[in-house]
Amino acid sequence: MSGQDLSQPILRTSSRVMSLTTDPAAPQEPSLLREPQLAAWAGFRVGMSQAISIEMGKHHGEHAALAMILKGRTRGRIRSRGEECDFSPGPDSVGLFAPKFDISWKRWQCEPGAERFIVELDFADLHQAGDLEQMLASRRTLRQNVTLSDHQLASLMRLIAAEVRGGSPHGALYATSLSISLAAYLCAQHASGGRTPTRERGVLTAMQKQHVLELVQRRLHENLSLDELAAAAGASRFHFLRLFKNSFGMTPYQFVIDQRIAAARQLLEKTSRPLVDVAAATGFSSQSHMSTAMKRHTGLSPGHWRRSKPQ
Repeated sequence: MSGQDLSQPILRTSSRVMSLTTDPAAPQEPSLLREPQLAAWAGFRVGMSQAISIEMGKHHGEHAALAMILKGRTRGRIRSRGEECDFSPGPDSVGLFAPKFDISWKRWQCEPGAERFIVELDFADLHQAGDLEQMLASRRTLRQNVTLSDHQLASLMRLIAAEVRGGSPHGALYATSLSISLAAYLCAQHASGGRTPTRERGVLTAMQKQHVLELVQRRLHENLSLDELAAAAGASRFHFLRLFKNSFGMTPYQFVIDQRIAAARQLLEKTSRPLVDVAAATGFSSQSHMSTAMKRHTGLSPGHWRRSKPQ
């Protein structure tokens, strides 16, 4: 990096600072996220900023990272690992940067209102990821591609961005599940070297299912984490995700939402408790969150289930 001091963090995430740094002489992009939004997010470290036009800039990252333009159009010239190319990202364009990357930008032009979103792939953030972390760290290498077009990857990035921007209303379980899904997808589709992992065919034992179900029912009103669910089954996060989906045909987050909706319906039909109390008692982050979930899963609003209560 020509001896320049790239010690200034480009984006902050709560008490943690992303390793992605930028030339302090270059203009800094204003963050679009506030501290409470960053503190509520339990997945990979992220940053969202207003993309600005610059004549020249340099970035360095210790960890692999994904970057995409969420809104607006941008274009410029990018140089990384000895290769230089014109860059004009489309709606499904994602930049995938390998660990310890150095990139240079030239004549970067952004239309007003353009937004940039970055996910830093530090697998230490996924504590107890177990076999996923081992698979990524020891057997497979992410292939750098700064002009990647991948609709599914872009969709995952947008889901994460929307959740972070909204203050993580779906909780820690959803955040962690999204991050692990993102890591697993990258490993399967955009990594090289080593053996492609075979699909997990196992299922949870009857005892494991019972322990998980008891935990969910006992603490349905709380912000359950993937760590807690996996610990109840005695498995790593990633292994638990695969076993759970093989066993129930859905993700742990979807299962917990189903359980919350069922519990909320019972309260709506059998009690006169206010909707906001029903939402809190069944683990939804707000009355609005409960209403959205019930409409999406049942096609009916909480008000419908309340009106069906016997008089």
